[in-house]
Amino acid sequence: MRDTPALNRRARGAITLAVIAVLVSPVAFDRDSFPLSTYPMYSSSRGSESTLVTAQGVTADGSTRELSPTLIGDSDDPLVVVGRLRAALSAGRGDVRCTEIAERVEARTSYVDVVVIEIVSERHDTVARTLGEDSLVEREVRSSCEVSRT
Repeated sequence: MRDTPALNRRARGAITLAVIAVLVSPVAFDRDSFPLSTYPMYSSSRGSESTLVTAQGVTADGSTRELSPTLIGDSDDPLVVVGRLRAALSAGRGDVRCTEIAERVEARTSYVDVVVIEIVSERHDTVARTLGEDSLVEREVRSSCEVSRT
């Protein structure tokens, strides 16, 4: 028995409706799910300032050197590094994290000029930072430790 064109149209229509129902179901059941997410990650504007937590090297003359994510958090993923740094500060373990960073810096000959590690919380003007302009509004040293040179 051969399929009739009307049966094919009904089957295609039913499949199409089923796919649409699956895609819309997270909204209908107020549940965040694949493939349609209702998570409002970008649904509101951010403020004009943003706070960054990072670690920096300080040289003997007082200038700062940027440290790589690998030196700061033993990972090449900046989001993981920042998360670990924030968690350490929240748990009151900033000094422990600072010492770990100092040990990694000590092992790098390219950072021989760094004598102190500072874990800092910096507030920046978001637009100025994006444009590469001076953006620092406030800087707070949350933890500090020496890099021992043996």
